[in-house]
Amino acid sequence: MAIPQGSTTNNNVEMDPLYQARILLLAETAPPSGLIFRLQGSGAFLRTTSAMNDAFQLVAGWHPALLILHDWSARLAPWLMELSAYPACAGLPVLAIGMDGDANAMSALDAGASAYVSTPYSETLLLAQASALLKKNQHWKCLAVEQGSLIQVNPGSCRVWVNGEEIRLSRRLFRFLHYLALHPDRTFSSREIANVLTDGRSLIQENSVAAQVHRLRKCLEKAGAAEWLETVHGFGYRLSLPPKNAIDVKLS
Repeated sequence: MAIPQGSTTNNNVEMDPLYQARILLLAETAPPSGLIFRLQGSGAFLRTTSAMNDAFQLVAGWHPALLILHDWSARLAPWLMELSAYPACAGLPVLAIGMDGDANAMSALDAGASAYVSTPYSETLLLAQASALLKKNQHWKCLAVEQGSLIQVNPGSCRVWVNGEEIRLSRRLFRFLHYLALHPDRTFSSREIANVLTDGRSLIQENSVAAQVHRLRKCLEKAGAAEWLETVHGFGYRLSLPPKNAIDVKLS
């Protein structure tokens, strides 16, 4: 079940790790409406499911930045261990929520959960924990992008091919293009791009973002793809691939 993104116009909210983060919530019973409301209000892209098989497919195909396991019990441990061993889950943070008690917490952490929150919980504290995990998330850096000769991004070798031609990029521009290629046709604000460019460690000015966009366009121009990086006036920037080609993000 897809849940619409919460709306916000506050620029400061854009720096919240929850803002526009893909979050998958696995809950066998209906999750608290208050939790869903708070996640929506933070601007997260949220999907929920009650089936472990569906969750596995969503992790592999939708690439969430955070997995929340509601109603944790020890019987979920084998499933989480199997999920954690899957290449698509390399670095994926997992937040488990369950009954109070060391045994429950240890079963979750031993199975691969990044953190455990016991019930009853404060929604404010839970969101703070989710934000902390997202700040540390490096999951997307492990994902390769492949679409024939159109575009290839290999995070292992830090190499990029566009229209069949390899282009040389600095570390910062590689991060920038890699992130855009994982989210084609999605518009990012200058603040969001600044966060990607600096790995969330510092904030750079909007004119510096514009300069990086210009440099990346010049690199793409060498492969005849400068027009792919579009300026969306009043909103930000996006990478738009030729319409006849659908991008396929494969797992590294």
